[in-house]
Amino acid sequence: MGDNTFLPIDFINRMEQDLGPDFHAFLRSYDENKISALRINPVKAKESTVDDISDMVTTPVPWSKNGFYYDDETSRPGIHPYHAAGVYYIQDASAQLPVEMLAPQPGDVCLDLCAAPGGKSTQIAGYLMGQGLLISNEPMKNRAKILSENVERLGIRNCIVISEYPDKLAESFPECFDRIMVDAPCSGEGMFRKNHEACNEWSLESVEMCAARQAEILDRAYEMLVPGGRMCYSTCTFARLEDEEAVAAFIERHPDMKVIEERRLWPHEVKGEGHYACLLEKAAGEKSEPNYYNIKKPSDKMLVDYYSFIKDTFNDSKEWKNNLIVINDLLYRLPENSLDFSGLHVLRGGLFLGTLKKNRFEPSHALALALSSGEVKNHVDFSKDSEEIKNYLLGQSLRIDGVSDGWTLITVDGYSIGWGKAVKGQIKNHYPKGLRRYDT
Repeated sequence: MGDNTFLPIDFINRMEQDLGPDFHAFLRSYDENKISALRINPVKAKESTVDDISDMVTTPVPWSKNGFYYDDETSRPGIHPYHAAGVYYIQDASAQLPVEMLAPQPGDVCLDLCAAPGGKSTQIAGYLMGQGLLISNEPMKNRAKILSENVERLGIRNCIVISEYPDKLAESFPECFDRIMVDAPCSGEGMFRKNHEACNEWSLESVEMCAARQAEILDRAYEMLVPGGRMCYSTCTFARLEDEEAVAAFIERHPDMKVIEERRLWPHEVKGEGHYACLLEKAAGEKSEPNYYNIKKPSDKMLVDYYSFIKDTFNDSKEWKNNLIVINDLLYRLPENSLDFSGLHVLRGGLFLGTLKKNRFEPSHALALALSSGEVKNHVDFSKDSEEIKNYLLGQSLRIDGVSDGWTLITVDGYSIGWGKAVKGQIKNHYPKGLRRYDT
């Protein structure tokens, strides 16, 4: 059966008891290589996207409409220009299941309660397609920053990123969400094959601690779910205490909840890691009117340089004048009908448009990634294999004839990837220094 010595003995004994005759097949799965997958981002996808990435992916993920496997030995999607452009998100195949079960609809008000690093949030956004609202929450500040960066990279406009613990969030958003994703912190047993170090943090006691924390998180999620709404609870663990038993205890505490669908992915049965997901629905009832954010538009004087920017840059500047808020000289555009997040720690108040600086407006990288070439007056497109796009990602200026002076959207095969500023045929590079890759 190979060398499985990295697995904790208590884990092996429990799994043998739980799986019975399937145990040996399960144990053999740990001798296999990890499975790698990515998911196309519908927010930026085109009809040609599947063909565009055909040289780096192999077969579709059966339970994910936008998921594809790839071979680590032949593909390096993490350093491809398409990754920088947010065309896809690298995500474990099994982790793509819960949002497929949740299946939000355009216009829904959604919450991803434990959202970092952003895989499930960006997947939810792909269902919403810019309609409705997504609040992505991550209590740990350092992880919330990574979450915000991934939301921005995938060009998502209707997401607010918050960093709070569930109890405080529940106070602000009672019965507000049509769909809630609860990808709860867990003992991580399903990740042992990919991350042997996770075994060192595991114990039977840690499973019990996780189960207690998951119960609290589920109860807070219940408080935020509208009558008739749905939530998906998921973990990457095999422990029944954290999965089936956690759901059973939750329903016992909240008898107006019922199970719609429950699935478990085993590494010896599917091409993916271990994952558990349960779709739950709250009984229908009267819905109360939520508290919406009271948008106080900044003064025209404060926005004069921004107005000049959108007039010079966009084909239609009118839509870019609505739902504007300023937080510490940073300009955001809130999604329509945004919930009131006053008093909460917000990392991203909708789409980050840019910075109001003295006598000028500096557009953000997030804005560039959220745009399509049809929205701007100036854009230059390069192919994924071109020297120009390689040099752009290195931070170099580009020499391009026939481009009007001003802010210019740079695209790779039609996918927006960042800003440049054209001056007399030369495009000054505005790709963020912290993102420049020297191994592309």
